[in-house]
Amino acid sequence: MNIDLTSEPMLGHWDVSSSISQCEYQFGVRMIYVQYPKGELPITYIQAAQRQVQDAWHDIENAVAFAEQLSRPLIAEFWKIHDSSGKPGLRLDVYSINFRFPDNRPIYTISRSHDFDFSYVRYDESDLWRETAITEQLPEPPDNLWLHVRRLGPNHFESAA
Repeated sequence: MNIDLTSEPMLGHWDVSSSISQCEYQFGVRMIYVQYPKGELPITYIQAAQRQVQDAWHDIENAVAFAEQLSRPLIAEFWKIHDSSGKPGLRLDVYSINFRFPDNRPIYTISRSHDFDFSYVRYDESDLWRETAITEQLPEPPDNLWLHVRRLGPNHFESAA
């Protein structure tokens, strides 16, 4: 997907503090936020974000993989059950990419993936012909699991908690 903040219409803008404003864009299901000093025009900050946003977009899967590693000690039982299920797919996803003022490096906001089907089919180990499917529900991540991951470079991240 081509991400062009300079030509796409802004959804809106508002003050996030007494000194910082923020503008908002949407691409697909993801939001992109760009912060700038209150009272200034946002164009300079939008252009600065534009120079990084396409690379940040292409690095989303790597950011999610990094977030998964961050979450493993936080929700160990969740990952133990999911790992033992053998079901493939990403359990987490990026909700937004944020360019915060004054540090303009992209920060991904990551939580539960709404595209992952938490039910799965398995077969009893004695059912060698796989005649009787057993549908089970995997646990979902807790509602309060929100991870913030800062992109430092290609496939190079740190926690931005």
